[in-house]
Amino acid sequence: MAHRWLPSLSALRAFEAAARHESAKQAAEELSVTATAISHQIRSLEESLGVALFLRKPRKLELTDQGRELQQTLETAFDSISATIESLSAKPCRQAITLSTTPAIAVRWLVPWVCLLRDSHPDIDLRFHTSHEPVALDGVTADIAIRYGDGRWPGLVAEKLFDNTFVPVCSPHLGLRDITELPKHP
Repeated sequence: MAHRWLPSLSALRAFEAAARHESAKQAAEELSVTATAISHQIRSLEESLGVALFLRKPRKLELTDQGRELQQTLETAFDSISATIESLSAKPCRQAITLSTTPAIAVRWLVPWVCLLRDSHPDIDLRFHTSHEPVALDGVTADIAIRYGDGRWPGLVAEKLFDNTFVPVCSPHLGLRDITELPKHP
């Protein structure tokens, strides 16, 4: 068998992700590297091949004809490698889902249900992302989220889980006997 020359597999992987997303930033998020690292890998690949793979536009990468040809070949090759690896794997492939929620919901409501979820869906790895700030449901930071709100989030599907009840709680040292006394206290 003759020796085959291939460019860096890291560069090919960076190129394929950038081509699929049409973005170095999104490719970087997927591969857990910086956008600068993706750009360097792509430039290195273009130099080693002697062709431009992208037309660089503001906030978007557009494939050249050569880039499209390479992207289609890599997509097929990576799909084939992935399928082979999955078939050789001793344990079944598990789907990882990242759920973003507030710390209070995670601790007080969700954690008790984790065992039930694991028993009913053993093929799913549930990962938690806790934050008070909303996150992008882009499959990178989170796949699903539980948040407080009215359920109107453009571009997302929302399902009401339950109503919230708020009650005032204070120290018995304040000596309140009735709720009408509450406004007199800071």
